[in-house]
Amino acid sequence: MTKIVTATEDEAMKLALEGNAIILGGVEVHVHFVRYKGDPGIVLEFTPPNGKDEVPDGMEDIDNRLAHLSRQTVMNMTDHARKRLLRLVEQDGGKDRMIYRLVVTSRIMDYGSHENRVDDYIDPEFEKVDRGVAGRATEARLAVERVMGVKA
Repeated sequence: MTKIVTATEDEAMKLALEGNAIILGGVEVHVHFVRYKGDPGIVLEFTPPNGKDEVPDGMEDIDNRLAHLSRQTVMNMTDHARKRLLRLVEQDGGKDRMIYRLVVTSRIMDYGSHENRVDDYIDPEFEKVDRGVAGRATEARLAVERVMGVKA
């Protein structure tokens, strides 16, 4: 099993040479309650999978592009699905819930070439809320794989 970690550029090279995966970028979609001008509502937050700490150069751009792709593709829900998502958040009592994650990792193989991977995760409860999310997430993952040159 590959260990996924966050690291500085120097640490990343060392870990990659040891065979561990390095996060190149990604996005997590979290949903929870918020109050806006006193009224309750829900918010979707698009954050990098490594948290909001300092990130290596270039990774912020990758994360922003993946968040944009996620907004445009994965989170393109119908009104009915949005209402069901609201009910799911209400069931959780408004607590933060990660409903989707896409992570791009890389590692150096024994023979010196890079192996890139694109992995995604959909909360099973979110799949029940929005039956179309799996197909949209697959579209997003395949688009990233094409850009990264990942072979199936």
